[in-house]
Amino acid sequence: MNSLRKYFAIASVLILSACVDRIQFDIDLPQTLPVSISGHITNQPGPYKVYLNSSFDIESKSNPKLPVSAKHVNLLDELGNDEELVEVESGVYQTSTTQGRIGGVYKIRIEFEDDRVYESIPDTLLAPGAIDSLYAEFTSIVNSSGATNYGFDVYANTLGNGGGNDSRYMWTMTGTFKSITHPEIQKASGGGCYPDDEAFGKCNYVPLCSGLRNIAPWGSSPIFSRVGPCECCTCWYKIFNNSPILSDEMFSSTVSYQNVSIYRVPLDSWIFMFKIHMEVTQATLTENSFQFFKSIRDQKEAVGSLFQPITGKIPSTFIQLKGTTTPIVGIFYASGVASKSKYITPADVPPLVTIPLVDFSKIGWLSCLELFPNATNIKPDFWVN
Repeated sequence: MNSLRKYFAIASVLILSACVDRIQFDIDLPQTLPVSISGHITNQPGPYKVYLNSSFDIESKSNPKLPVSAKHVNLLDELGNDEELVEVESGVYQTSTTQGRIGGVYKIRIEFEDDRVYESIPDTLLAPGAIDSLYAEFTSIVNSSGATNYGFDVYANTLGNGGGNDSRYMWTMTGTFKSITHPEIQKASGGGCYPDDEAFGKCNYVPLCSGLRNIAPWGSSPIFSRVGPCECCTCWYKIFNNSPILSDEMFSSTVSYQNVSIYRVPLDSWIFMFKIHMEVTQATLTENSFQFFKSIRDQKEAVGSLFQPITGKIPSTFIQLKGTTTPIVGIFYASGVASKSKYITPADVPPLVTIPLVDFSKIGWLSCLELFPNATNIKPDFWVN
């Protein structure tokens, strides 16, 4: 990959249930790393969020992605409505009153502290289609070394919105699973110190969120006393499809899509410690937003290919109105969405197949918040025990 293609910006493809799946795309302006913007509005209730980040060079250790604040971020529509978004955390702006409506035309305007002003290309919120059903098939795949990998292939049967060839669709998936760790079993020999500020920095040896405190004298073998509940023993994790799934690879004269391949869930000991909740969303896109996501998908699929195109520029979806010319990448789009969810549980695994057991001696002693990305110790509202 040449030097012009090593610079990536982060664009957040918002999983339309308000979760975020961050994907990477190349830019062709390495001299100045631009701001990356992502956000959307749908026919479902808000609030809606807009994310502002600095772009970054993935090969640089000193140039991480950072949130970016703006002077004003406004959401506008064709009727003259104008709502200023509130910064709820650094670089994250949120609506409070706007509800997306079918047929509405939306854009955002961003004004930075140096008086640069940008607007997104107006995008129309098209009527949603529907997801008729989700199903999962248990399959096995033999890899190059001869090992058999088991998993569930998830498919969707969906309907379009009846808009004919003017409607294009994107499918995204958010999987949520629950796992338990045992941070209290880490030993002093494991190398973890976890300084306890209340004990003037004395090594606690197990994460403080475990609720255990080392009460042994300085220099002695640890003795643990429980001072509170464990807050990092049970977590929920989110996984996402790696690339946009788009309708351009499918043809349907009846505007229905059958057996759309969504995701393969591996038969993993952590994922199936309990079960996994699969939510699939179908988004109706305009031509502009469809081409944006298609460019991202094509670029991601080309990486590492012998037939990788020399160019792969992501189409611009923002217009600069004022200030010193500076690149900006990303998208704000409008979309009609429909979603459907299902659980896949250990009971769905065929009786003759054994689910692997978790070996807690390897990484099971970590805080569950450190085990995998996209972790939370707050039970999701939809989760049913």
